[in-house]
Amino acid sequence: MDPAYEGAGQAAGMEIWRVEKFEVVKRDPATHGQFHEGDSYIVLKTTEAPGGGELSWDIHFWLGTETSQDEAGVAAIKTVELDDVLGGVPVQYREVQDHESKKFLSYFKKGIKYLPGGVATGFRHVEEDEYETRLLQVKGKRNVKVRQVGLGKESLNLGDVFILDAGLELYCWNGSQSNMFERLKGMQVAKKIRDEERSGKAKVIIVDGDHCQSDRHFFEKLGAEPGDVPEEGAVPSEVDAAHERKADHEVKLYKVSDASGDLEVTEVAGKPLKKDHLDT
Repeated sequence: MDPAYEGAGQAAGMEIWRVEKFEVVKRDPATHGQFHEGDSYIVLKTTEAPGGGELSWDIHFWLGTETSQDEAGVAAIKTVELDDVLGGVPVQYREVQDHESKKFLSYFKKGIKYLPGGVATGFRHVEEDEYETRLLQVKGKRNVKVRQVGLGKESLNLGDVFILDAGLELYCWNGSQSNMFERLKGMQVAKKIRDEERSGKAKVIIVDGDHCQSDRHFFEKLGAEPGDVPEEGAVPSEVDAAHERKADHEVKLYKVSDASGDLEVTEVAGKPLKKDHLDT
């Protein structure tokens, strides 16, 4: 058994591992919900039956859009290994960035956040008192997602919420046509960054209403002139609904096999999925 799995699944809750140099490394619970686009992860959800009954498990291996084939393969193999550690009882799921299942998203009450880079690209944590200015986009309705976007006015639109992380100043910029879910999520994310990444030292600043086009301090931090923010992505009831429908319908079934001696991942079918698609 991989030492990283020592004690895994013995209590209700969630555990996450990231593939690093062909090994799995357990993640700090403080990072749960943060996924680097260049990496692969294994997420174990342990559930206890009502009244202190038996435990059940769901294992998801998550693949970022920029993850390597090697990392994806290790994630698949290590998922099977974790399944074996738990007696072959868990249900396994494959998750792909931007197309995660509703079940997977439900684990993260504060939503998930996509971060650029990864282990293979030399990602490093910023030191405690060093801050790199970044812009985060908050989008969605039922399944609100947070992703880092380019630092510039061209990344903004009036239909979404954006967080400008300027170190000790966190601007929560609410597009005039963003929805209440995005605004709530934006505030939650900004406060989480303040409390967990800045030790409570940062100030959260709300920019909304007529000020979203004219706030001088916000645009100075962004390195741009105020005004002329595009409306692309506006009409949230339509755009975000389409975003949700796309996430719901782009579900595919894959087969993972090493029967040939090499790990192979092949697409079996898309929606609607049927039991007949499973080869037992």
